[in-house]
Amino acid sequence: MRLGARVFKTGITVVLTLLLTHLIGLGPSIIAGIASVFALQPNVHRSLMTTWNQCRGNTLGAIAAIIMAILFGNNVLIIGLTVVLVLSTLLFFKLQSVSTLAVVTVIAIMDAPQLTEVNATTIDFLESAGIRFSLVMIGVLSSLIVNLVFIPPKYETKLYHNCFNITSDIFKWIRLELSSISEYQIVKNDIESLRSRVITLETMYLWYKEEKNYFRRGYFREARRKILFKHLTSSTRRSFELLRKMNRFENDFVHLDEDYKQRIRFELEQLMTFHEQIFMKVTQKIRPDVDIELYDSGEYDTSLLDEFNELYNKAETEDEKLQYTNIVQLLASIYEYSSSLDRLNRLASSFFKYHAEQNKINIQDETLDI
Repeated sequence: MRLGARVFKTGITVVLTLLLTHLIGLGPSIIAGIASVFALQPNVHRSLMTTWNQCRGNTLGAIAAIIMAILFGNNVLIIGLTVVLVLSTLLFFKLQSVSTLAVVTVIAIMDAPQLTEVNATTIDFLESAGIRFSLVMIGVLSSLIVNLVFIPPKYETKLYHNCFNITSDIFKWIRLELSSISEYQIVKNDIESLRSRVITLETMYLWYKEEKNYFRRGYFREARRKILFKHLTSSTRRSFELLRKMNRFENDFVHLDEDYKQRIRFELEQLMTFHEQIFMKVTQKIRPDVDIELYDSGEYDTSLLDEFNELYNKAETEDEKLQYTNIVQLLASIYEYSSSLDRLNRLASSFFKYHAEQNKINIQDETLDI
């Protein structure tokens, strides 16, 4: 079991909401507690936008509930019809993201006991509706306060450590694939696990990208940081795609010419070492002005693609040509990965070399919340 920041923030939000409702003396507080959980968001920008949309959606739901209840009562069918009307209106105004809490507001207002009491008046119902709408908004505002004040998300730290951990696992499997000692089915199962981790990583970057600096002075600094982490995430995706292609065409790789297999091993070892050095450059363990050489040019006189063309031209049978055709996809992944790393290295070098005082990345030590 792993307790992350979002879990703690949810608990803090519920506690804060219940304390506020008890302090003000409004009830039932369960409505505010439910609203606070629904309104909690993963980042500050999304929380601000959600709060604004929740205000509009809940206001629309409250108005519709009051009008329908006064005109037609709180029959079960009337409540259902009101929910349908509110959802349709929210879809029309493109507020479907807040539809869940708007429906909660409708039900909370229309299910008020004042509608069923014999001596109750319209004023009593309106007072009850106002209280229940206020409870919903207290929950929404409590979630906004918690997102702004308590445990702000450290996306840069999480992105870096996730990229590093995922690529480290990918490198282990690539080296096993190069040695031809891995089990195809086991690697395939682990690739599915890596795929979900990469998707989670990309989702986390989208959350980080949504964060905005509301002061013009730091706008370009934040933009440069986001571009750097964009390519850090992209290089992780490229390394994953390379592993997936190696697993898919494992049989074709095994039957390649031994010298050419050794050449591919050399190229991939160079790329993986290059990637590891870029990680160190991002954490400033390597000086930004150090030029990391991608290849040792003295080892081979020809490129990987030139050697492949020579082997393909020597192929005599259709099966041999088909085997080399499949290897083309592997080579394409290698070149895409190489290009991604080269761009990431140039971005990291320029990021820390120019405007060094402004371009600071505070990557904290790895914790259990990764």
